[in-house]
Amino acid sequence: MRQKATLFIICLLCGISVAFAQNINIKGEVKDQQGLPLPGVSVKVKGSTQGVITNGDGSYVLSAPANATLTFSFIGFKTIEEAINKRTTITVTLSDDNQQLNEVVVVGYGTQTKKDITTAVVSVSSKDIQNQPITNPMQALQGKAAGVQVNSQSGKPGAGISISIRGNTSITASNSPLYVIDGVTSRDAAFLNPNDIESMTILKDASAAAIYGSSGANGVVLITTKKGKEGKLKVGFNAFTGFSNFWKDAEMLNKDQYIDLMNELGREYGAANTDWQKETFGTGTQSSYQVSLSGGVKGGQYYFSSGYQQDKGVVAPAKLDRLTMNFTGSQNVTKWLKFTANAALTSNKSIDVADNAGAARGGVILSALTTPPTITILEPNGSYTPAPGGYENPIGNAFGATNSNRQFRFIGAFGGEIKFSDDLIFKSTISTNINRGYYNYFTDPYKTIYGRTERGLYRNNRTNDRVWLNENILTYNKTLGKNVLGATAGYTLQSSRYLYQVYSQSRYIDANTGAPIEPTIAAAVPDVVAPWSKQSYLGRFTYAYDSKYLFSSNFRADGSSRFAKVKRFGYFPSFSAGWRISGENFMKDSKIINDLKLRGSWGQVGNDEGIGDFSHLQLFQLASQGSYALSQFANEDLSWEKTTQTNIGLDLTLFNSRVTFTADAYMKKTNQLLINVQLPPSTGLGTQALNVGSMENKGLEFALSTKNIQNDKFTWSTDMNISFNRNKVTSLGETTANLDFGGIYERTSAVRTVVGRPLGSFYGLLYKGVNPENGDAIFEDFDQNGTIDANDRTFIGSAQPKFNYGITNTLTYGNWGLNVFFQGVQGNQIFNASRIETEGLYDTKNQSIDVLNRWTTPGQITNIPKAANSTDNSQTSSRFVENGSYLRLKTATFSYNFGATTLGKWKMDKLTVFATGYNLLTFTKYSGLDPEVNQYESNGPNMGVDYGTYPQSRTFLFGVNVGF
Repeated sequence: MRQKATLFIICLLCGISVAFAQNINIKGEVKDQQGLPLPGVSVKVKGSTQGVITNGDGSYVLSAPANATLTFSFIGFKTIEEAINKRTTITVTLSDDNQQLNEVVVVGYGTQTKKDITTAVVSVSSKDIQNQPITNPMQALQGKAAGVQVNSQSGKPGAGISISIRGNTSITASNSPLYVIDGVTSRDAAFLNPNDIESMTILKDASAAAIYGSSGANGVVLITTKKGKEGKLKVGFNAFTGFSNFWKDAEMLNKDQYIDLMNELGREYGAANTDWQKETFGTGTQSSYQVSLSGGVKGGQYYFSSGYQQDKGVVAPAKLDRLTMNFTGSQNVTKWLKFTANAALTSNKSIDVADNAGAARGGVILSALTTPPTITILEPNGSYTPAPGGYENPIGNAFGATNSNRQFRFIGAFGGEIKFSDDLIFKSTISTNINRGYYNYFTDPYKTIYGRTERGLYRNNRTNDRVWLNENILTYNKTLGKNVLGATAGYTLQSSRYLYQVYSQSRYIDANTGAPIEPTIAAAVPDVVAPWSKQSYLGRFTYAYDSKYLFSSNFRADGSSRFAKVKRFGYFPSFSAGWRISGENFMKDSKIINDLKLRGSWGQVGNDEGIGDFSHLQLFQLASQGSYALSQFANEDLSWEKTTQTNIGLDLTLFNSRVTFTADAYMKKTNQLLINVQLPPSTGLGTQALNVGSMENKGLEFALSTKNIQNDKFTWSTDMNISFNRNKVTSLGETTANLDFGGIYERTSAVRTVVGRPLGSFYGLLYKGVNPENGDAIFEDFDQNGTIDANDRTFIGSAQPKFNYGITNTLTYGNWGLNVFFQGVQGNQIFNASRIETEGLYDTKNQSIDVLNRWTTPGQITNIPKAANSTDNSQTSSRFVENGSYLRLKTATFSYNFGATTLGKWKMDKLTVFATGYNLLTFTKYSGLDPEVNQYESNGPNMGVDYGTYPQSRTFLFGVNVGF
């Protein structure tokens, strides 16, 4: 027995000695592609915890089994494995793994790697879009892309947004970008389900957008939806639900304070005590559910999704219900023939509440502030109690009428691709874009003031907009040694037909007896029919030598039916070049710079949107007794608005790809600007659009991405951007001195456009305070004639911001994740027209608590004029111009990703639960309900006016993302 034990111990010791004998000492170096040593590289024995870190000279020494494998890994470089095979010296070279530079970016009619792009483009991926309570995917661009300004016109469900790319380029025509959705052109993308989008690429400079010619003057947003991958079927499910409320209330007079004011004005009041904000502003709810199926068969792939989204507004009954379906697919029929198809269908049903209107005009938001607290919601007979002065109370405004919209939206494309060789490919696609809208409005003859006036009213408006497009594109790409050539040629045809129909009827009861009668049908309004068509030729040539010297040129010729034959075609060229300085020999020894590229571009684009489809024709309108009268002169000289843009940019990557920096400077000039010129009185006509104006935008853009901490357990990265734009009108023609916008009820307009100043310049009287003797407002008498009139108006502010910015921090710890995004606007002003109603002190409307400081006795020093039955003290003036700057915690998302072990047990590929806050905190000096407001569009000449706008809400969501 003792002998057996001794034998076992000897064998065990021999085994241990043999095992140790199999370990060998290994030494070596780790270098980068330039041959420079890499310190801090992790060298590990695969499958164990044994490893070392390279020294300052890139060297290492470790002991490992002779038959093991070493793993070399370092941030910014591709991880490699090396089998030892009994070697004692192993030296390796790590290549760059800069995913940002090697990322494939969608550009017009093709793709490019980011490192070879010579134009100003920026991309936003699906991770920046998903899991947000947005109904318009463009809202996800806000603060994410330098040079792209996104503003909501209203916070109500389904409200539109305005996007400006590098400032505004037009006064009369559109300032909105062109959207290209999987190759289908569109003038909006609000109908898409955000969860179906894979990426959005914004073409900012003219060289990038010139391939789209007359449609690219305001920039181009290329949207790529998600695609399937060949392999087994994958099922995805995304869902969230949450609630929202307004992040701020207005402080208004209570019942007693209001009664004191009415006594001062000698007005009557009621006896109720109603908190109108509490009655009107409630709690909204949001929910979204989407199921997707994706996969592929041999030679093909498919992706299908279906989703439902509901947004119930903070102000009832505002609501949006949306159903979406999306499909993309492709199939290789042979080695040389491939078919592709994509389609997106959206059905919206919404209930609207009126906003962006003065209280006397029926806006729900402003009437919730100004309706007296001394009246009730309903009269004894069931009608809504009218506010003194003859306007609706906010509940009557919201619920007194049925105000609904239905929209059906479909885009689809089918294409065939012929591969003549690996280098030469021809693709032909036909697509359609259909938009059908149905608007219904009904108010009965009893409940509301408007309904009683009209004795009941019904409206039914229908819109049918159809666009089809055929594109034929031939591409050639060839690599010859260090030379890379690319060429694209194309021919496109596009046609549209727009139809708008109106029907209305009223007078449901007899004016004297109140008995029901047959309603009166309004006189037939002729259908509005607006067809247009385009024919285009396009081309692009690209050349790169050794990935160091880059060149690209685009050209497009567009022919549009919107112009006379002599001006029908517009020609839009562009050129861009880039120099990768980091590829030169004198940069190879740099230990700091990984990539450095200098680029420049020049190009021209056009704009024919918003000018009308018949603006060049001589038109007549129906006059009395069946005759016709001239309504518009022919204008065969009417032509494109042309924008010329020059851009210089720098792309820089540092510190083993942990820091990426981009800078751009641009000059953007628009000529042949369409201006509505007043025709001579002798013509008997009003204004007509002529190409007589010009405008310029110039700016700077900066973007910085950093990987602050990167290790196995904890990561922290930051993305930030800031952009500066200066806009200026340089000509309005010889006969137009100024143009007024931003109308204010019963007062002068708030915005004036003149040469030398930017769009959105506020114009009015200069407020100097309150006369302590009589309590009247004091305005500057510029002409010193002793009378305050229109001649004393001057420029009192600007809606143009000095800069826009966004900052995102993304942190992970194990399976936990936190994403925090701040967005801000600095240096802009807002004309707070709501304060004219809430601080006007001229009628029976309830007022802000600020009027408690109003002038009441001679000698009193205050900045609030006296109460008076007159609008003289509340004229359009600098008194209502406020600082509109804000910094907003736009989103904060806290998430947990279940690990592989759990997922394997549950047979899942992905399981993430998350909680998101949207519009969580807002830092601003603006006194209104929200600084992100616009009564009119924010990318037009009348930007920056707040007149009872539905504010942005604060939202809290809880959701899950699942993959099988």
